[in-house]
Amino acid sequence: MDIRFLTTFLEVAETRHFGRAAENLYLTQSAVSARIKLLEEYFNTALFIRNRNSIQITPAGEKLIPYAQELSDTIAKARKSLAEEECQHISCGSTQSAYLLFLSTLLPSMLSQFNSVSFRHEIATIEQITRQLHEHSIDFALTSSQVKSDDIESTLLFEVPLCIYLTNSPTSEVINDINIEWSASANEKIAKKYPELRKAKLRTSSIDVALTVAKAEPSRLVLPVKTHPFLDDNLKQSIASFDANELPQGISVPVYLNQLKNQSNSGVEDVLVFMKKAVKP
Repeated sequence: MDIRFLTTFLEVAETRHFGRAAENLYLTQSAVSARIKLLEEYFNTALFIRNRNSIQITPAGEKLIPYAQELSDTIAKARKSLAEEECQHISCGSTQSAYLLFLSTLLPSMLSQFNSVSFRHEIATIEQITRQLHEHSIDFALTSSQVKSDDIESTLLFEVPLCIYLTNSPTSEVINDINIEWSASANEKIAKKYPELRKAKLRTSSIDVALTVAKAEPSRLVLPVKTHPFLDDNLKQSIASFDANELPQGISVPVYLNQLKNQSNSGVEDVLVFMKKAVKP
């Protein structure tokens, strides 16, 4: 039996309409009807009751749905596995700030260095990253807070000093506070030094959002020092017109590299070594 017959059956069962099923599968309606008829002959039972204005699924059709879905999913997984066999696949995640401070500048050279590897990356919260590491859906992650788990190795790569920035506001007496969520430890220290940031007009984890607002209205916000080697060039240009003052010593954003202690993806270690070498003292 052709597995496509089961795919067609599932689409008709979902839409309860031969015409819509045909459109979704890029088939003619007659082809869909023919596949369902052959499927019914194969199982020697009616799967649908065809009325003039509606289609009802039979009890036999209801019983077939989970089996058809399981077979369809298995075939899809097999196709994906065979397609991935030709190259190494590595998945990684990062928090917004860790991506900005490190991975955004490193990723192009990493793709060039490992040209036979296919990378997948996504931005996620530290809670999502912890879960994904445990589920083996990502191979490693960069975060701005330490991942606390007995099964995860969390290594501090470096720390980025922070500055308080003011947009030039020669005629304005109103300064908007913007609170960027760098990391729990950094923001706690910043809040002690600048308690008014707790009631900031804008709180965001996105540096792009913060800069858009800061360039539009006089604002005060905390950003990495402009001389930091991992600071994006576009960001340097964006804050070039800002007045900066260094924060007290000890206020910085950490960047951690996280991986499962029992790493199963054999190609990951070379990538991690490359990343650690890229960290400048």
